[in-house]
Amino acid sequence: MKLRHFLNRHRDSEPPRDSTFAPTVQEEPVLQHEAAADDIVVNDAPPAEDKPFEELPTIGHIGRYALKYRLGEGGLGTVYAALDPLLSRAIAVKTLHVEVAPEHQAALEASFLQEARLAAGLNHPHIVTVHDAGASEQGLYIAMERLKGQDLRQLLSSGWKPTPKEAAQIVRRVADALAYAHDKGVVHCDIKPANIFMVGRTTPKVLDFGIAHVARGPKALNMPQSGLAAGSPCYMAPEQLRGEPLDRRTDVYALGAVLYELLTGQRAFSGGSLDEVVEAALKQEPTPVLELNPEAPATLAALAQKALAKDPAQRLRSARQLAQALRLWLAEQPSGSGGLDDFKRMRWDRVAIGAIVIGAAGLVLGLMWPGGEHPDAAELQAAAAAASAAAAEEAASAAAAREAAAALLAEAAASAPEPEPAASLVAVAEAPKPKPAVRKKPEPKTAPVVQPVAPPAKGVLQLAIAPWGNVEVDGVPAGITPPLNRLSLTEGPHTVTLRNADFPPYTTTVNITADQPVTLRYRFGS
Repeated sequence: MKLRHFLNRHRDSEPPRDSTFAPTVQEEPVLQHEAAADDIVVNDAPPAEDKPFEELPTIGHIGRYALKYRLGEGGLGTVYAALDPLLSRAIAVKTLHVEVAPEHQAALEASFLQEARLAAGLNHPHIVTVHDAGASEQGLYIAMERLKGQDLRQLLSSGWKPTPKEAAQIVRRVADALAYAHDKGVVHCDIKPANIFMVGRTTPKVLDFGIAHVARGPKALNMPQSGLAAGSPCYMAPEQLRGEPLDRRTDVYALGAVLYELLTGQRAFSGGSLDEVVEAALKQEPTPVLELNPEAPATLAALAQKALAKDPAQRLRSARQLAQALRLWLAEQPSGSGGLDDFKRMRWDRVAIGAIVIGAAGLVLGLMWPGGEHPDAAELQAAAAAASAAAAEEAASAAAAREAAAALLAEAAASAPEPEPAASLVAVAEAPKPKPAVRKKPEPKTAPVVQPVAPPAKGVLQLAIAPWGNVEVDGVPAGITPPLNRLSLTEGPHTVTLRNADFPPYTTTVNITADQPVTLRYRFGS
């Protein structure tokens, strides 16, 4: 096959790389079928020579893209660092290792390109950006943004153990990305640690939406397909293993398996063979999280168990419900990474409602219809009524989502097992109680006078950031701007860091005063 010949021809032409970034392929024992199913996407590993990227030697071409060196390889594809000569930017190009009979090739390519178009239409901070896809002499390929970091499987294999808050933050952000994709009619069908790329300690990017299945039904491809080809058995829902119709709850199950692994350090289902894994996933219940990790938060453990319900009707009904529940849980935790960020995100629905109301107010105050004429009173009244109805519907939807998430947390907390009393406490309770000693009446003491402490003065930081950025204040996440456009901060100096995945971070110091708002303006890439 042309693609295989192309890969073999260039396998030895890979430039030297820093061993720190070498692919950690098969560091842990895995099943043979897993090695074929898991795609390896490793972090950027440039050659040792200190040259601009565009001046590195080209080892081949796919489409218009000049391949520079290999980033990683797995059962389903090979990923290359490549140069897009048209836009003069570094990207990642993934080739797909798919072998089908010649009579099925056209149907495969048409299906792949349809999936790629759907993936390219997804625009979310936690979904990798797809630039292009196509068929070339070397086979099918997909061009995407080049990421720096490691996938979640590599991090876990290296011994990294996330804290409960880090685990909740990662899964919450992936759930947000899936909820967005589900609203677009796209179900991923292959959520697993290898497809969650970490560009920061708690900043994931979901990969491989290019092989996602569409919720509108199975493809009309007259070609043999294997259900196992669309996922990794250790994270596949029972209905997916049985080849039944799939929906958004299939992704909820897989993400529940990821949360389970982050909390316990073990997969929910495992075995020495494919049949053993499938048998366990279909018929066995996973070991309770708290048996494997007694220190895991009981609420998170219950959420993972509920997401892993074998009956889709018994699972969390959507990725959005899981994200809302995790967002509320994070907001209830002591201040630190996660809480403030999630509290700000809980108010996005209010920002949307405010935008609708402001739009209606602007219309009433004199926006001109085409032609320069004001609308008559009936048109204004109808437009205002429509805007009010939309705002009310949005408010009801947001309130219902918060109530559902709170109810889910309450249900999870109620289902969590009660901790058993420690043996030392039981012994003390059963021991005879000594007679109380006679104490002298203490001398009365004069209560100290407590002087009230005035709260620190606060000022306002106004944000004008383009196109968008994650905002950190003194190392604590504060939200994403826009929609976030102002912060209330204590008086004095503060360090503000702005992050956008497509640009270097920007850090500055602002001095907040109580009587004068401070405005921070910044445009990434300027």
